[in-house]
Amino acid sequence: MVRQSSNARLRLYDARDDAAALLLIDLQKAIDDVELNGMHSNPALDDRVDELLSCWRGGNGHIVHVRHFSHTPGSLYRSGHAGAEFKASATPRVGERIVTKHVESPFIGTDLDIWLRRHGVSRLVVAGVSTGHAVSTAARHAHCLDFGVVVVSDACASFPIDDIDGQRWAAEDVQRFSLSLLGSHYARITSTQEVVHQF
Repeated sequence: MVRQSSNARLRLYDARDDAAALLLIDLQKAIDDVELNGMHSNPALDDRVDELLSCWRGGNGHIVHVRHFSHTPGSLYRSGHAGAEFKASATPRVGERIVTKHVESPFIGTDLDIWLRRHGVSRLVVAGVSTGHAVSTAARHAHCLDFGVVVVSDACASFPIDDIDGQRWAAEDVQRFSLSLLGSHYARITSTQEVVHQF
């Protein structure tokens, strides 16, 4: 018997009601360090995130900002380092939830699941970086916890990566493949325009 996930009941036009949350993943200044990461796949990332936030802040849904603080010495994501600060396009406002994680999933070692359920949230609209890592982990974990999940493709970004044979994959290819995997089972894939035009 196949379990019927709440994802099947997710309607995009419900997104900004009080049973939904916008989940922004790792939108921190370190992602713009080209020497560390390479150039990411989405030059319009900041604009799309700004659009999403402007739209969402006009509704009743919750906004959750997830940030990653690394324990690795010298990491740009260490607490107190400039790279760990939120990007200007994703700076939280008073009343918006901030979740600090130390591993890929925002549900591990945090109270995110409890907080979402306490506030009646059953649907998540996810954006951020990187699509194949922290965004994918958050979306998959949320799906396994029976949240409905939407991933906003053009408000996410990926970085180039070397595969196990040493072949270099462009950031745009990594982005397409990561979204395809998520869309095959774990989440509905949509765009900022589609989200904004629903409201």
